Parts: sequence; C-alpha cells; structure tokens
Amino acid sequence: MSSVLLERDYDGIVWFTINRPEKRNAINDEVMDALQDTIRLVEENDKVKVLVITGAGDQAFCSGGDLSEFHHLHTKEEAYRMLSKMGTILYSLLTLSKPTVALLNGMAVGGGCELATACDFRYAKQGIKAGFIQGTLGITTGWGGASMLFEKLPYAYALDLLLRAERVPIEKMVEYGWVHAVLTEGNGKEQCRKLLSPYLAQSVPVLRAYKQYAVKKWKTDEFRAKFFAEIEQCAVLWESEEHEEAVRTFLNRK
Repeated sequence: MSSVLLERDYDGIVWFTINRPEKRNAINDEVMDALQDTIRLVEENDKVKVLVITGAGDQAFCSGGDLSEFHHLHTKEEAYRMLSKMGTILYSLLTLSKPTVALLNGMAVGGGCELATACDFRYAKQGIKAGFIQGTLGITTGWGGASMLFEKLPYAYALDLLLRAERVPIEKMVEYGWVHAVLTEGNGKEQCRKLLSPYLAQSVPVLRAYKQYAVKKWKTDEFRAKFFAEIEQCAVLWESEEHEEAVRTFLNRK
C-alpha cells in the first residue's frame, strides 16, 4: 500500500494525503520524497492553484516523524541528515508560490504541527487536539517549526505552545490564530473546497503574485540561517540521554 495518495481535481486543487493511518500518518522517507516531488509539481504546473495536505482516516492528520523508523539515528550527524532533509522540504513548502492548506482531519502532534505550520492556512476538524509536544521527547522542533511559528503567530502565543509541549484543544488554537477554520462533522474535503472557492476563482498569475509578495521575507539569508540553526539545535539534543530514554519509553509503550 502506498504511503501517499495524490489526487488532482478539475478545479485546480492537488490533494496530498499521508496514507499511513496504522502509524497515525507518521512521516517516513517515502512520505518525505513524495512531498518533495509534489511541491515541485505544484510549483511548476500552471494548472494547479492550491495544494492541500491531509491524512488518511479520521484519527490523525500527522504524528510527526516515525520514531519506529528513525530510532536507529543516535548521533548528532545522523539526526541532522534526516532533520535537514525534512526541514528543506518544509522550507520549500513555506515559500511555495501557490496557496497551501493543512486539512487537519485528526490530531496533529510534534512534526505534524510543523508540517501544518508551513502551510498558509490550517482548517481543522471540530473536537481534535494539536500540540508541539517535542519537549516531552527531550528535543525541540526539528523541522523549522519554531522559526515558522514565531513568524506567523504573536510572540506570546507561539512561545506558549512551544513551552507547554502538550496537546491543545483546537478551539484554543483558533484563539491563538493557528487554526483559521473549524470544520463540522461531515465531508471535510467538501468543506475545505467551499472555503477555497474564492481563491480558486482567481488566475494562477494572481495567486502567484500575492504569494511571492508574502514569502519574500522568508527568502532571505537571515531567515534561512535561523531556520536551519533551529534544526541543528534539535540534532544536538537528539543524541542526549533524555531523548534516547524518551524514545525507548515511547517504543516500549507501543
């Protein structure tokens, strides 16, 4: 079974679905590679207007990196190779010249929140929770999530989410400005499409122009250096005993 499902609609939406519900849609190398290819497709194809990223099933949007596959990474150098690979992908998602949406069909934690933060908009199913829980594993955000969060949210809200390192009700995430729309029970894709309909009515050149204005501030040497310094700091913490113990506890519990 493919780890990713990819669809392109008549109206210009590309739907990227992480298809690993048995792993709470955790990200592995196959998902990373597919996301990288999809971002490139969306960037280059003039018939595509919007990229929507979601997860399979109704339990999880994304639970971050798949620790069952990455537990063999122990040193700073080993961790940095994986972290910087996904960080590079999320940086390209952040600076994509088309609108992007994270459709949270279920809970989002850890790197799943970093993936969602890289998108322009976050639409979430009613009743779910989301959280930057990296601190509970003895590490910090490792894919550029903190750098993006401080850019997109007021300082105190961003810092609160990072420091509390817990799952937060989606209603609180709306209050903080991280979630832009809450979807009721029913077809999440159709509700998402309805929210996007005004954007889909615009031409690709118009969409590109506004996005390019918006992301110009992130295409600087200063921001990029900060973004990847964050990733390197996570790699340093990755080889700590605290993180090793947290991963062992997590895998044994599983």
